[in-house]
Amino acid sequence: MTANFRLYIANQVAQLLQQEVNLISNQIRVTGRNYKSFGFILPVNNVLTNQLPKGANTFRHSCQTAQNLAQQVQIDNHYIHNVTVDKASIIFQPNHQTLMTEVLNNAMNNNAVTDYSNETKKHILVDYSSPNIAKPFHVGHLRSTFIGNFIANINEYFGNKVTRINYLGDWGVQFGLLGVGFQKFGSTESLINNAIKHLFDVYVQINNEMERDASIQERARLFARRMEEDDEECINLWKQFRSLSIKEYKKIYKDIIEKLRDDGLLVDNRDIVAAIDRFERFNFDEMYYVTSSAQNLHFQHLFKILNLSGYNWVKNCYHVDFGMVKGMSTRTGNVVFLQDILDDAKERMMKTLSRKHNDPSSIAELVGLAAILIQDLKAKRIKDYEFNWEKMLASHGDTGPRLQYEHARLVSIAEKTQVPINMEADITSLLSENSAIKLVEHITRFEGELVRAKLHSEPCFLVNYLFILSHLISAANHNLKVLGQTEKIAEARMLLFAASRNTLAKGLNILGVKPLNKM
Repeated sequence: MTANFRLYIANQVAQLLQQEVNLISNQIRVTGRNYKSFGFILPVNNVLTNQLPKGANTFRHSCQTAQNLAQQVQIDNHYIHNVTVDKASIIFQPNHQTLMTEVLNNAMNNNAVTDYSNETKKHILVDYSSPNIAKPFHVGHLRSTFIGNFIANINEYFGNKVTRINYLGDWGVQFGLLGVGFQKFGSTESLINNAIKHLFDVYVQINNEMERDASIQERARLFARRMEEDDEECINLWKQFRSLSIKEYKKIYKDIIEKLRDDGLLVDNRDIVAAIDRFERFNFDEMYYVTSSAQNLHFQHLFKILNLSGYNWVKNCYHVDFGMVKGMSTRTGNVVFLQDILDDAKERMMKTLSRKHNDPSSIAELVGLAAILIQDLKAKRIKDYEFNWEKMLASHGDTGPRLQYEHARLVSIAEKTQVPINMEADITSLLSENSAIKLVEHITRFEGELVRAKLHSEPCFLVNYLFILSHLISAANHNLKVLGQTEKIAEARMLLFAASRNTLAKGLNILGVKPLNKM
């Protein structure tokens, strides 16, 4: 979104420090809302790691280097109009006209992030709960589902290949594919003789077959569905695969596991086997286990065992933990089912929407789910929180319904005004109001917040970014009317609102919330 600004700054600083441009560019960030001035900030100490004189005071040397660099940087007034220093950081203040043009044009691009599109793509495995809504449901699964889905979504947004794994039995389409493959290519004799090798060969064969025959994937989904419905043939096949594989892994790793157990590292063999199997099947770059903080010790032991066993890839395995939800109950009592939660949310939302909408049932379920999800993700995941229906379903304040309402209102503005989106609109001279500038500056921060949320596996960073965005959109909508304006002013303002809507929609989709066009 601000790639040209970052590149302009990085090229100059890299030349002055004789360093790689990418090294500098990766350290440049947009200042936060609470910073005294808007701009691009470069913490100099982050790029001086290999250039510090022996015995030098790191902070003092970085401050002096920042002063020297600021004096040598050339100001072209197209990208940068001023350079200041704040201790050990350099602040590059942008030309707001150029900034508006680039940011709004890029925000209208529906492709993934632009500033980080050259980064090496990875294969990410996310192990989290995706329970069937008709089956008993522990509240911990709710949090695992929301957080795991966020981690998967944000990695896909950055262009990574993502494989989602349901740890509740680990069935899903992947096993359905293996089941269909065994029916087509499998041999009971080969399975008994060497289960792991034979199943791997079958898996490779059926994947190759799927590239030629599109119906294979649908057959795999059907097989997985039959397992969920307790089909005897499918369940027996799964049990056979599982028992023979574990038996073989136990033979291979018997001595290692016994020694580790003697050392007090007690982990279920199945978890060790599952981790090894997943690496061999998927050759992942990173794997995330999304479970409650009650499992912290378990995963410390699991990762230690795998490390001692020589599996270096375990350094790229992470336990994403989370706190408890307190006070959650539904009309059926204390036994929580996912369907009960969704039904309860839908009923409550219908009461609110019925006063404003002729057909509230069509959107009440989506708004209710958004309310639960945003409430769950708005604070740091490790924190416990109190489940509160009234707060989460409110249309005012920082809630899921408020975010969906803001998106629907932007759609309504476009429909009512019928002003076309003109990418050539004169935004540089016609969007000079403070509310427009503040909104553009916040849109500029979008990709940086995504990077931070992804790096820390913290959806709350994105949620709170969207809350602020919704407030700024509301303020701009109040101050920048589209109806009754000249054609040029109307087009400029409509482009601003369209870019805001796109940014809001992208953020909601990453969180797992469906943006609504009408409420």
